[in-house]
Amino acid sequence: MTTPRYEQWLRAGRLEQARTEAEEALRRNPSDRGALLALAKLAAFEGEEAKVESLLARASLGSTEDPDARLVRAALLTRRGEARAAQELYLELTGSQPPRAEAFFGLGFLLTAAGDYPAAREALERAVQLEPDVASHHFHLARVLFALQERKGGFLHLEKALRLDPRHAPTYLAWAVALRAGGQLEAAEAILRQGLKLIPNDPLLLQGLCDVLEAAGRRSEAGVVAETLARQHPTNPDAVGNLARFLLAENRFAQALKLCRMLSSLGKATVLSASVEAQALESMEPPDLQGAIDAWRLAMKLDPRHWSAPNNLGNLLLRVSEALVPDASTLAREALEEARRRAPQRPEPMLNLSLLYARLGEGDKARALLRELLALGPGLEPGLRAEAEELLEQLDGATRPE
Repeated sequence: MTTPRYEQWLRAGRLEQARTEAEEALRRNPSDRGALLALAKLAAFEGEEAKVESLLARASLGSTEDPDARLVRAALLTRRGEARAAQELYLELTGSQPPRAEAFFGLGFLLTAAGDYPAAREALERAVQLEPDVASHHFHLARVLFALQERKGGFLHLEKALRLDPRHAPTYLAWAVALRAGGQLEAAEAILRQGLKLIPNDPLLLQGLCDVLEAAGRRSEAGVVAETLARQHPTNPDAVGNLARFLLAENRFAQALKLCRMLSSLGKATVLSASVEAQALESMEPPDLQGAIDAWRLAMKLDPRHWSAPNNLGNLLLRVSEALVPDASTLAREALEEARRRAPQRPEPMLNLSLLYARLGEGDKARALLRELLALGPGLEPGLRAEAEELLEQLDGATRPE
């Protein structure tokens, strides 16, 4: 039996083409159940619950939904973030007859997101077995195999995925990331350039190429790619933020600042763009300290879990006087304690907080934190270790009797 074109497009991840084909099929036959289910899946991917219910009602074969309709419900649960309920439904559907690759794929996708790679591998291998000509099955299985350190198998399935869908940018990127992780930077560059021949100016591939060139020490070439990426995608926050980062490194502070503020004006500020803005404002002559503080606070808000923005804010406040920023020490303490809360074992906030405690006359707190820092062992960066040892020696010396 020939697979309808809308189903082929769905499996390939070409959602708009699938929509067009399914709508055309319904125009030819308003009771085409496969087309109704395909449109219901698309509505589920987009979180349009009312539309899902309407389409499922039209596709209903009776009072009890069959496995194909329940697969749509599993997709809707996934879209709503109800991973546990979706996983249970997919697991149940893996026992349906005839076996449905979509059930195994959905289960494998959720298991991957949960970090259960051995179970995800088992589910995705079954999906590949049932539908060996679906590129996305091979792509996601490859990602799991790389996570399990099975590089040979991962590359094998990426190769199959590209053969089935040579215009899928994430496959080229995943291949390049795996090559880069193995130190094969030239090969990573080659696979990305191969993808760009088929998908010119794709933002994923351009960003990947920029990262590979930078990792190879070819910073000027990486900067050219960053400019191309931002020019082709002038409102893409990742592309623009990346270019701003390169401009900052070249001391082109005004240009970097202009890009970051453009993103803010569009409501598209990112942690990267806010951080670049803060650093640019710190570095300009004269520096805009309040502007930099506000930008670091924005970066903290945009990513409430990462430690670097509060640490950098605290570091800035450590360097300025109370005359320039009233209550600088109090504000620094708040920022650095927040950085440590976010990353209790990260050495940079520990050292900065120790410096602040020492400055505030809280020597016992500083010494305790420094000893905890030095106990991190040989993994501690030598420069940080030397600073911590010097500060601890100064504090111990200050408490010794003459």
